[in-house]
Amino acid sequence: MKSNISLAIYYETQGLINKINLIVVKMKISKSTLLLLFLLQSIIVLGQIPKEIPLFPNGIKDNPIIHEQTESFVDSLVQPGSFSNKNRVFSNISEPTYMIFPASESNNKHVATIIFPGGGFHTNWVDKEGTDLALWLSGQGITCMVVKYRTNKKDENGKFIIPMEKYFGALFNDVNSSVMTMIGLAEKFKFDKDKVGVLGFSAGGYICEQLTFKTIDGKMGWKPAFVGLIYAGENIKALEKVNDKSIIPPFFMAIARDDKKWTLKRALPFLSSVVAEVDKSELHVYSKGNHGFGLAYNEGHSVKLWKNNFFNWLLDIYNK
Repeated sequence: MKSNISLAIYYETQGLINKINLIVVKMKISKSTLLLLFLLQSIIVLGQIPKEIPLFPNGIKDNPIIHEQTESFVDSLVQPGSFSNKNRVFSNISEPTYMIFPASESNNKHVATIIFPGGGFHTNWVDKEGTDLALWLSGQGITCMVVKYRTNKKDENGKFIIPMEKYFGALFNDVNSSVMTMIGLAEKFKFDKDKVGVLGFSAGGYICEQLTFKTIDGKMGWKPAFVGLIYAGENIKALEKVNDKSIIPPFFMAIARDDKKWTLKRALPFLSSVVAEVDKSELHVYSKGNHGFGLAYNEGHSVKLWKNNFFNWLLDIYNK
């Protein structure tokens, strides 16, 4: 696990990296100088991702999610400006893990967010929809956990190999364990136990949505303090079943109007009902971004501000 000092160094060096990139664009430099600058940038960023920690340190007895192939990842395109400088897409995950990104001590807001990347339940986009956001939020004073939860597998016909009912049972155990683990880390990382929320992208957002409605009746002994749904959300029936909307935690929701996969027509009935009925909730609909915009490095001018809007929303709901 990286210390607060190393994370602070990371954010200090981001300004240097941006200046280097500006110089490269505006000045004529030799190829050797360009290579040197590239190496400098790589050295600065290298190693800033915390170590993965098993979500179940003692293993999973009779694990129902076992894959014939070992866990692996492919390197997808890294967009300029990526905080992690990575874009790994994991599959065949049988042993879930998590990574902790401590809030910088100088501006700790005492709030924590558990991030669930997307990937359609058969992959996990751990960087584009996980570590990138965690690196940025931790620099703003929000402690983050990124969860690399267990994945299903598809056959050659595109059908899930593991029955989804069986898979979702295992997945909920991953979610439950991640929340309990995060709450247990509150004193160590100096955040409030009652200010632990969840945020998910796409399939990860589905996880957060289901988690919320499973826990609001109080039977689980905990519920998320707030919920972030990024191009996700549609369970309007679950919302309608809750008579007392005051027990539902506030939602932050972001979606692109041109999303061709999670269309506005599909999502808007739920999203608009939440923002109308659940106190302190916000809905942001961006004109550009499509599906899977992550931190939206090059999808448009307004959509890339969603992370800032999410952070400022947290400040608002906790009067920071």
